[in-house]
Amino acid sequence: MALQQSDPNRCDDESESTMTNHDTGGAASVDRDDEALAPEQMMALLNDQQRSVQGQMGGFVPVIMLTWGVVWLLGFGCLWLIDGLQPEFGIPPGVAITVFCVLLVVAVGVSTFLGVRSSRGIRASSASSFTGAVYGMTWWVGCVAIAAFGGALAVNGMDRELANIFYPTAYVLFSGVMFIVAGAIWRAVPSVILGGWTVLVAVVAPYFGYPTHYLVLAIGGGIGFLALGVASAVHLRTLRTKASAPASGARTRA
Repeated sequence: MALQQSDPNRCDDESESTMTNHDTGGAASVDRDDEALAPEQMMALLNDQQRSVQGQMGGFVPVIMLTWGVVWLLGFGCLWLIDGLQPEFGIPPGVAITVFCVLLVVAVGVSTFLGVRSSRGIRASSASSFTGAVYGMTWWVGCVAIAAFGGALAVNGMDRELANIFYPTAYVLFSGVMFIVAGAIWRAVPSVILGGWTVLVAVVAPYFGYPTHYLVLAIGGGIGFLALGVASAVHLRTLRTKASAPASGARTRA
């Protein structure tokens, strides 16, 4: 049986064909990669991801703001009802203070729970984690400092009526300043506006005297939180509309 002799020219042609096909496939792969990493598409992808993160982190803001608005209205309203409608009607101080404290605990619990849920699945950098931790601790430091400062004023002659003005006003004023700081750190203009409004309410309320200042704090602060809650809901709806628009357009083109 005769053996077939291989043709060198044929082998060279096959090798060149294989190399050509390989090179063409590689070029096509590179072209596809270049097309996938086009600047316009990358920018659109980044914008979509940013809107998604903003929507996730801001999804609970309206609920938190509305909760605090109700707490301010009811809590400071109860404190005002201790003497605000005397002698026709009055709430015992112990009951009013208990209701106020319970409402605060509920608001803090809701804010903490929803805040943790909103950041689930989002990896924060060490710098942002440090900023958030320091900001959170500053709330506790400020509240304890106000209580200690008020105690020192009481030792030096501050009476009960003046203490009723000092403590709520000081805490509201401190809260307003912290809202402004939060807005500056996280570039949240609504927080800056709320902080400025809260500071204004805290400064104006004492001029109405006891117990009317409680009513000013209830209405002024409550309206501020409720207004921000509504504005946040509208802003969140706008973000979701923008995020769904590209997907709807892609389905239409398909």
